[in-house]
Amino acid sequence: MSSPIQIRRPDVAAAARELAALRGVSITDAISEAIQTQLAAQKVAKQSEKAARLARADEALKRFRQLPRIGPLLTDDDFYDEDGLPK
Repeated sequence: MSSPIQIRRPDVAAAARELAALRGVSITDAISEAIQTQLAAQKVAKQSEKAARLARADEALKRFRQLPRIGPLLTDDDFYDEDGLPK
C-alpha cells in the first residue's frame, strides 16, 4: 500500500472540504469520486485520440495505395552487381 497523500495547498484542501460538504460525503469519498470521474474521462479521450490517429493512418495508406505505379518494380539485381556490390 502506498503512503497517504498530503494536500499542502490550502485552496485545494478547502475545495475538497467544500465538495465533500456539498455532496454529503467524506473528503476521501469526494476526492475519490472526482479522481475516478477525471480518470474515466482521460481514458476515453486517450482511446478517442488513438482511434483518430489510426483513422488518419488508414486514410494515408488508402491514398498511397491509389497512386499509380510508374515503371517496373525494382529488385536487388537493379541495385547490386553479381558480387553483391552496389552498382
